[in-house]
Amino acid sequence: MANTVIQIAVLPLGVWILYFILKRKEGRWERYRKFAWLGFGANYIFLLSILVASSIGHFVYPTDHAETFVSDVKEASILSIHPTGNAKAVLNMRVLNSEIQSLKQSQIFDESWYEDTLYQEKAKYERFPYLLKDAKPKWGSGHRSTIFVEKDGKGLLIQTPTEHLYFRSTQSFVEGGDEK
Repeated sequence: MANTVIQIAVLPLGVWILYFILKRKEGRWERYRKFAWLGFGANYIFLLSILVASSIGHFVYPTDHAETFVSDVKEASILSIHPTGNAKAVLNMRVLNSEIQSLKQSQIFDESWYEDTLYQEKAKYERFPYLLKDAKPKWGSGHRSTIFVEKDGKGLLIQTPTEHLYFRSTQSFVEGGDEK
């Protein structure tokens, strides 16, 4: 449920095991019975807290906002990971900080990307030749992601373990990149 594994204890197996072990000596089961049932009941308390936390977490850390994945860029930099990227390109943190809240999510597979990959040699074209390093997600979100920067410096491809998200900006936050 919402990428959270939920396990429900239907049979109190732990309680039964303790009963059969502790019933041999007089008075032991009566002494530890309330703790065994408390442990079984705690499973449902944890289940309820997971359900509440996962539903609240979606509203506090929405995945359709880029600032959930890229919140702190004080130590961020970009790294060229493909030969088509400019090795001297530098991240403009001022622009990225101002644009991070206004980034719009859009489709990653558009017609221009399809045409570029179809009509150009694959070795000569890479849409995301930069990697955004040391950018931290929103505190407490727990989101782990790899962030790629588009060649023109206006797009971010955020790759999480379960999905790919693409966000587009109006201004380029890469200096020295391909400004098309």
